[in-house]
Amino acid sequence: MKSTSYLFLFIIVLALYSCGQNPTADEISEQISLMSGDANKDSLYNKVYSQNDFHPIWVKAQGLNSQGEDFLEYLEEVKYDGLDKKDYLFDEIESLVSELSESDDPELHAVLDMMLSNSFIKLSHDLDLGKVDPTKLDMEWKIESEPVGEDYFQLLLDISENNASVSNTLDKLRPDNFRYDQLRALLKGALDEEERETIVLSFEGKIEEGDSHDKIPAIRRKLISIGDLRSYSPSDSNLYDESLAEGVKVFQSRHGLTNDGVLGADFLEAINYNHQDLITKLKVNLERFRWLPNFVEGEGDKVIVNIPDFNLEYISGNDTIFSSRVVVGKEYRQTPVFSSKMSYLVFSPTWTLPTTILWEDAIPAIQKDRNYLTKNNMQVVTTSGEPVDAGNIDWNNVSPSNFSYMIRQTPGSHNSLGRVKFMFPNDYSIYIHDSPAKSLYEKDERAFSSGCIRIEKPKEFASLLLEDSDWDETGIIQAMDMPNEKNVNLDKNPEVWILYLTIWENKEGLQVREDIYGGDKKLAQALSLPVSEYFL
Repeated sequence: MKSTSYLFLFIIVLALYSCGQNPTADEISEQISLMSGDANKDSLYNKVYSQNDFHPIWVKAQGLNSQGEDFLEYLEEVKYDGLDKKDYLFDEIESLVSELSESDDPELHAVLDMMLSNSFIKLSHDLDLGKVDPTKLDMEWKIESEPVGEDYFQLLLDISENNASVSNTLDKLRPDNFRYDQLRALLKGALDEEERETIVLSFEGKIEEGDSHDKIPAIRRKLISIGDLRSYSPSDSNLYDESLAEGVKVFQSRHGLTNDGVLGADFLEAINYNHQDLITKLKVNLERFRWLPNFVEGEGDKVIVNIPDFNLEYISGNDTIFSSRVVVGKEYRQTPVFSSKMSYLVFSPTWTLPTTILWEDAIPAIQKDRNYLTKNNMQVVTTSGEPVDAGNIDWNNVSPSNFSYMIRQTPGSHNSLGRVKFMFPNDYSIYIHDSPAKSLYEKDERAFSSGCIRIEKPKEFASLLLEDSDWDETGIIQAMDMPNEKNVNLDKNPEVWILYLTIWENKEGLQVREDIYGGDKKLAQALSLPVSEYFL
C-alpha cells in the first residue's frame, strides 16, 4: 500500500513537471520557422533566420541569453545618442521578457526573438544613417548620404553565428568623428545633470559695468547656474560689478557675441534658452552628424565653414592652422550644406551675376535707373563673353524667355567678389571670395550674402593654398590688382565642408550658436523634440 502511494505521487510529480517543461531551442526554432513562412523573401526572417536554420538569436528558455541581455542594456544607453529606446520596442520587449519568465510557450519565445531582431535592425540603421531623411525637410542640405548603409542583416547574422559582440557591432555604426563623440559626452552630462532653475531675463536698453539695476541679481544667478560665473557674495547685489562682467564676457564668447561685457538685446536673445533647449540642440546636432558620410579627422587637409559660427577653418591633420571670419547667405538665400574639393582660385575676378540676383535684383534696378550698370562697373555680354550695347535693350520688356545675355562686373576694388575667389566645383554656384564690404566682418551675426561665402582674410588664405609653389606674397598682391582675371590651379586640393553646427566644445568651453536658418527647429519637430519660445 505504501509503495503504491509513492508510485502514485511520482506519477503526479512527473505529470506536473512535463506540463511545465521549458521549451527547447528546437521548439523555438520551429515556431520561428512557421512565422517566417508568411514573410516575403526580402524580410528579416529570410535574410537572417533562414541562414541560421531558424535558431533563436536572443532568447533561451524563459528569458534572454547573454546577447539578448547585452542588447537590452545597450538600448538603455541610446539616449546619449539623442535616441529614444521606446522607438526600438523597448517597452514591448521588457513586457514580453517579464511574461516569458513564467511561460513555457515556444511561440512566445519566438515572437520575442524576432521582436529583438527587428529592434536591432532599426537601431543599426538609425545609428548609421540617422532617423530622419534630410531630403524630406525644408532646408538647404545638399550632402548626399551613403546610398546604402552597412548590411545590418549580415551584422545580425554575425551575432547569431559567430557570437559577435553586440555593443562593439553597434558602436562601429556611429559616425567616425571626434565631434560626434564630443557631443555624445556633452549630452550624457546634460541628461545626467539635475534640472537647472529656469530664469527668464528681461530689461530695456543696455546695462554696462558700474551700472546699478534690479535685474542684476537674476543675471548673476543665471550665469552661476550655467557655469560661466563662480558663486560669490557681492557687496551690492544690484551693482554690475567687475566679477559679474567677467562672467558675462565668458558667456558672450561661448555664444559668438562680442565679448565687451555690455548687456543688450543680443545678450537677452542668447541667454534665455533653458536646459531642455540645450538638450534638444545637442540631439539635433548628433542627428546631423549621422547624415554625413565618413568624415575622418586627420585624413587630408580640410576647409571647414560652419555657417552658424560665421567662421572658416583650415585643418591639416588634427591641427587648425588658419581661421577667418566669414559672411554667409541671408535666411532667404541660404548657404547650402555640401562638400566638394577646392581645385583653383581666380585672381582679379570678374563677376557674372547668378540667375537669382540677375532677375530679382539687377534687372529691377536697371528698370528704375538706366545708369545702374555704369555706376556698378557692369556690362552686358553674350554667353561667349562679347560686349553688348545695353542702350539697345528694351529693359522694360525683358524676360527670361527673351533675354539671352549675361551681366558681368569688371575686376577691381568695386567688384562684389573682391580681389580673389576660391573655387570648388559644385551645382549651387557657391564659392569663397573676397569682398569690398569689410565692415560686415565686425558684426556678430554675419548672414548678408546671396549664398556665397565672403572671407575676411583672402590674401592670407591664398598664401596658405599656394605655399610650396612659385607664388610669394608679392606675386599674390600683384595678381589681386590686375585688369584681367587670372586662374591658378592648386597643387593641393583640400576637401571643403560647408556645415551647419550650432553646438560643440572647444578649449574655451561649450560653444552655442543661434539657429540662423531655423534648421534646428525643423529637425527638432521631425524628431518630436521640445523647444521653448526662447530656443536659440
